[in-house]
Amino acid sequence: MKLKTKLVALSLLTLLLPWSGWKLLQELERYLREAQESALLGAARMAAGALPLEFQTRLLFAPDLATRLRALPRPPSLDGYADDWLDGGAADGQGLEFRSADGALAAGLLAGAHGGRLFLLLDVRGADRGVGSSVTLLTRNPRGLQRFHIAPGAPGPLQLRSETEAVGQGDGFWLDTPAGFALELSLPAGSADTDVSFRVKDQGGASGAQRVAGPQQGQWIALQPEWARLSAWLARTVDASTRAWLVDPAAWVLADSGVVDPGLAGAAAGAVGEPLLKTTWLQRFLYRRVAGSRTELLDAWPLEPVRLQDPSVTRALAGQEAVSWSRERDTALVRNTVAVPVVLDGEIAGAIVLQSSSEGLLLVTNRALGRLVFTTLALALGLAAGLWYFASRLSRRVRRLSSAVSRAMEDRVEPESLPLRQDRDELGDLARNNEKLLRAVADYGQYLQTLAGKLSHELKTPLAITRSSLDNLASQDLDPDARRFLQRAQEGVERQAAIVRAMSEASRLEAAIGAADWEQVDLAALVERCVAGYRTLYAGRKLNLQTPAGSLLLQCAPDLLAQALDKLVDNAMSLSGPDDEVAISLRRAGIGCELAVRNSGSTLPDDFRDRLFDSLVSVRATRGGEPHLGLGLYIVRLVVAAHEGQVSARNLPGGAGVEFLIRLPTL
Repeated sequence: MKLKTKLVALSLLTLLLPWSGWKLLQELERYLREAQESALLGAARMAAGALPLEFQTRLLFAPDLATRLRALPRPPSLDGYADDWLDGGAADGQGLEFRSADGALAAGLLAGAHGGRLFLLLDVRGADRGVGSSVTLLTRNPRGLQRFHIAPGAPGPLQLRSETEAVGQGDGFWLDTPAGFALELSLPAGSADTDVSFRVKDQGGASGAQRVAGPQQGQWIALQPEWARLSAWLARTVDASTRAWLVDPAAWVLADSGVVDPGLAGAAAGAVGEPLLKTTWLQRFLYRRVAGSRTELLDAWPLEPVRLQDPSVTRALAGQEAVSWSRERDTALVRNTVAVPVVLDGEIAGAIVLQSSSEGLLLVTNRALGRLVFTTLALALGLAAGLWYFASRLSRRVRRLSSAVSRAMEDRVEPESLPLRQDRDELGDLARNNEKLLRAVADYGQYLQTLAGKLSHELKTPLAITRSSLDNLASQDLDPDARRFLQRAQEGVERQAAIVRAMSEASRLEAAIGAADWEQVDLAALVERCVAGYRTLYAGRKLNLQTPAGSLLLQCAPDLLAQALDKLVDNAMSLSGPDDEVAISLRRAGIGCELAVRNSGSTLPDDFRDRLFDSLVSVRATRGGEPHLGLGLYIVRLVVAAHEGQVSARNLPGGAGVEFLIRLPTL
């Protein structure tokens, strides 16, 4: 992985900033919730403990079976539908429900009052669309007892008359529904101190047996209107932005402090008088991510609930203080509902329920989230961009230094040409150290280049002394063993003399390059003459030649080029076997020409490929009888450099052999 890629990947750690901000925001949201929960629970405990004695007594002596008598703002239309009743029907949990013994027949009851008349809605499910069904209704109050038997032959409007001696008349409507039927009634009975009872009979079962749903025989349902004075007391006791209810053990609402003004709900968020704000899908999504599963999603809270079905109320009526959170789908309204049980004489007589409805929690969280996300993301992107720029600049400087070092090693560029030498950071130190290293390598290379000449000069005299001494010794009368040792010593001296001659040849060539005669020659003809001589010298070896048609003129030192070609051919012959092929080719290449010598058989080791043309470097596995000091390819490099050309070596594809290539500029 490149340095820039690593630094860019490292910049991803800056995403920890938004993540940590997100966790901080969740903690802030949790802290706000806990503070609001504590305040509401404290207010609910105070209200439960300070409940007036009058209402404590009413709770203790509450009827066993009761339902809320709704105060209807207008008389409902007698059509069998519950859409003009407050907050849904019995199927929504806002009314009493009774079932038959087999559970197949269900009857729900809603009760309401308006203008001195009593309104009842019976929702019967499980009956065979009213066929063979009948309803017996009883009401009692201080005015007397009334009994109504309702068994119409067809759905539609009804006229009711009491079967008792008391005068009473009512209206109604019978509506067949997909699940059974609905019966909506308007009765003249007063709403105060009124009890009702009913029996629903159905003959539509599969077995034909009669099914009955309703209160048990002799059991009455008490219709309880709102405790107005307790509602007023609750309104004075709790905060103006909080709504309070008192519920009985069956969760029926007995008192209600009243609907909170939306402006007061907004005041909790610092938006007094403003209407509830609509939220976007993104805000709602983000809040769900922050709040998690702690907030229940509701379509809407009942405006005038008759029965509270919130989970916190259920737990409070079981004897535990409880808290629940809910949120509307389309607005910024968040509700915190707390419930505290009311314990009288060691029994749970009801519960005080408080609810704080405000935009504040959602809006503050969303605003904080927006600022946090924008700030942290901007910071993360800025840091990532800065790291990317720094990585790009650092990578560019490293590439410049690396390229300069490579050129200095390959092209023998002077180390003073290295960039970044004046920089004061770590790369500047690296450039200066590389400059020192390259200078040491250049000095060592210069030393190796002159080593052959120095050695050949210093070894001539000792070799001459040794040779003359051995010659004098050979003229003496020696025994066979001594004669054999003398012969080996003379062979060693001759070998050393050959080495000295090779080193002297290299030294003379270095000096001869500057004094060589330059002339314009046909390089193709020169190569053909040399190859003709090689065929005689290496008789029996496979030697092929390819030259271009026509002449190939070159301004050169022909003797030096011929000597360089001699070295390459000798090198190819020594690196290959008797059955291997050596091929020489000359071709035009752009504005220059290329002279290649290829041999099959052996290949070059990768470790020495860049040092083949240095002085005193040899990689031959088989040296034969002649010494190989690694000067031949060094001489080739000197000759090619004098002609402003380039020489290179490579292994042929598939290990087929080795190719030495000389590139020379032509006229």
